[in-house]
Amino acid sequence: MASKFFKAFNLFKGKVSPTIKSVKPTVPTTKIGKAMRDVNTTVLKTKGSMKKRSQDFDREINKVKSSLGQTMQKLKGEKVTESGVSKGKDRVNRRFGSPKPKPKTNVQKIKETFAPKGLKKINPQKQKGLAKLKKARPDVVRKMGYMKKGGVV
Repeated sequence: MASKFFKAFNLFKGKVSPTIKSVKPTVPTTKIGKAMRDVNTTVLKTKGSMKKRSQDFDREINKVKSSLGQTMQKLKGEKVTESGVSKGKDRVNRRFGSPKPKPKTNVQKIKETFAPKGLKKINPQKQKGLAKLKKARPDVVRKMGYMKKGGVV
């Protein structure tokens, strides 16, 4: 038994679809169309030539860069490479950055958070009202965090 697709395919076998009479060419026929085509080709050619020039320029820069690197290797007394880049420890550090410090343990974090704070000092010239309060009500000043007992001084 034949499928629906197979039957539809057999209908057009060797025949041209009746709806398609011809295909129009994509070549412009008017003066404006031809001028636009010429402008577009000129633009594309200019872009290509500019890209080629920039690639040549980059190639020359890389040659100078590698020769400068080779000169620096000679001055440092290192083995001279074709690229002018050293293959030693300094390259590893440049690639991966400086070594990272060890992460703090949970115990260290807890000690830093809950460690006793130093006592706050009262400056009588800047904190005149607080200095008077210290004499009158030292318990209030201690609650504010000044003159607390204990902790590291």
